[in-house]
Amino acid sequence: MSESSETFLERIVAATRAELAERQARVSLEEMRARAAEAPAPRDFAAALCPLPGAPARLIAEVKRASPSKGLLAAQFDPVAQATAYAAGGAAAISVLTEPRYFLGALEHLSAVRAAVTIPVLRKDFLLDPYQVYEARSAGADAALLILALLDDALAADLLGLIRTLGMEALVEAHNTAEAQRAVRLGASVIGVNARDLRTFAVDTAIVRHLRPLVPADRLFVAESGVSDWRDVAQARAWGADAVLVGEALMRSADPKARTRELATAPGGATAALFGGAGQPFVKICGLARVEQAQTAARFGADAFGLVFAPMAPDHRRVSVEQAARIVAGLDAGAGEALPVGVFVNPDVRQVAEIAKRVGLRAIQLSGDESAQQCAEVAEATHLPVIKAARLRDEADLATLDDYIHAGATLLLDTPARGLYGGAGETGDWSLARRVAEQWPIILAGGLTPANVAEAVATIAPRGVDVSSGVETDRAKDSEKIRAFIEQARAAEWPESRP
Repeated sequence: MSESSETFLERIVAATRAELAERQARVSLEEMRARAAEAPAPRDFAAALCPLPGAPARLIAEVKRASPSKGLLAAQFDPVAQATAYAAGGAAAISVLTEPRYFLGALEHLSAVRAAVTIPVLRKDFLLDPYQVYEARSAGADAALLILALLDDALAADLLGLIRTLGMEALVEAHNTAEAQRAVRLGASVIGVNARDLRTFAVDTAIVRHLRPLVPADRLFVAESGVSDWRDVAQARAWGADAVLVGEALMRSADPKARTRELATAPGGATAALFGGAGQPFVKICGLARVEQAQTAARFGADAFGLVFAPMAPDHRRVSVEQAARIVAGLDAGAGEALPVGVFVNPDVRQVAEIAKRVGLRAIQLSGDESAQQCAEVAEATHLPVIKAARLRDEADLATLDDYIHAGATLLLDTPARGLYGGAGETGDWSLARRVAEQWPIILAGGLTPANVAEAVATIAPRGVDVSSGVETDRAKDSEKIRAFIEQARAAEWPESRP
């Protein structure tokens, strides 16, 4: 694209206003309002984007013929055929580009798509005037896009209010911290974070990770742009996105139905469920063997505690099924919410499922030599999030992690130790861990203590930290060390911030 991005925004706003004036000259505002009132009742866009806990992200599949950055996406363009393929592949909603000059769209495309599918349809355009909202509703739109980069608060609030008055919902789009905060203040129910900067057209998918904490859990969070395959969808979902919007990858696909199914079933939901509502970072205290230890961890704010069932674990950290059940039952409401995690090494899947049910486990950690397939089998048998311990020795080990991600597991990076499956009390290669943490929400383990956990968080930026021997004194969990570990982890400075 030859235009600077600022010029693009200026030009598209000017073009939109000129075309809008022409349309208003042909059809008055009063007539457009009347048409909107006669349109079929809106479908529930927000409800369609709300995933079940632990389930894949919901998919908004986009119909667009071209884009300013990539040019023509579909020479043979059939919006209805494209949309019906998306719906058959499991899309939760359809986005239709209606901007005519830069995206070669039209409201007629939206009307045709709306008549052909039963899922909600979003008008994606550069809305600057209430007239366009009435246009959207008259064409059958169930939702409309509001781009905060183009709107001040007063106009955004007016358009959002009008959209809701007409029974539709708005996808309110932000790209940076200030815009995400504006979206929240405006009361947006569905907040999209666009990884593409409309000023430069550069794409930075890490923006999802950095802006997700700014959006309250009672709002829907949509990741937009930069998504091309299951891995991208899984990454967005793992960081907490409820839905993803995908256009180019689907428009260029030779089999849009199959590609839609691939994206609509991508993993990441179990990781989102594990970390949902947890502190920053998520803190797990592992190897607890008595009720009072779990109560202490929960009282000081731990998000999870590990109950170790592995036979080779040290006696003071290993528990029987009966012990574990007593510990979980002994957690009183006043102690705080903490997830009991069962820790196993190369277990029998049926045994894990039985123990999980008897004890009341909320997650499973596999710390042995389990394959990705075995992780998937445990998840299916227990219907619980699975944490897989991985031990990175060198760069070659990084290539093995995608298989576990594809199986839906959450990564816990531990220290390699000869003959041991954890508990070595030594730190690992933080540079390798940092590279993984830049992509996925990991739990960091291995040699962490109250003295070094803040440095680990500041260096690696893991989503969670896990400790066992680092909060022990004379082979027993130390309440003061547990308190100090959690306090230091939560007080740590993160290595980078986003504008």
